[in-house]
Amino acid sequence: MTSPLAPYVNSRVLVSAVGAVSIVNGRISMANAGQRLVKCFLKRAQYTGVTSGSKKIPLDSQLDGMMMPGASGDQFYYRGYALEYAVITLGGFDIENGSESGLTWLPVTTQFNFLLPGPECVLKFGNDPIMRNAQIERSSGVFGGIGIDQVIYQEMGGVPIQLTGSELQN
Repeated sequence: MTSPLAPYVNSRVLVSAVGAVSIVNGRISMANAGQRLVKCFLKRAQYTGVTSGSKKIPLDSQLDGMMMPGASGDQFYYRGYALEYAVITLGGFDIENGSESGLTWLPVTTQFNFLLPGPECVLKFGNDPIMRNAQIERSSGVFGGIGIDQVIYQEMGGVPIQLTGSELQN
């Protein structure tokens, strides 16, 4: 079943998947399991109490905003639905110029391992600049992914997802 949000997909999230964990030369190592390109319908959540709707990085309270000399930016919060994903196995995917024509898209029906909170990812939100240091914050529903959340997943044709993304300014 196609999601009712499919015509409104406005974002792509590129996340690296982690494969099997093993011990190599006495050190814990994780195998690379390729990447996943996820089609999403996202909305930027504007912060309240600030004029731009974003959280300034660095904060004014961090050495008067000079904690990162020469760099500053805005961090936004994005929320919506992860609807479909494609497995990228060899060579990676260029989210800026890559062609999606040869990819096989599969529905996002549950909180997959590659969508678990924590990993950094690359976020392309509409026509905004690509955010290479985005982070997945949550990828389950209000009820922890069970019960009524399963009904919502089925009806929406996707899983709720929340990310933070930063835009660096020179």
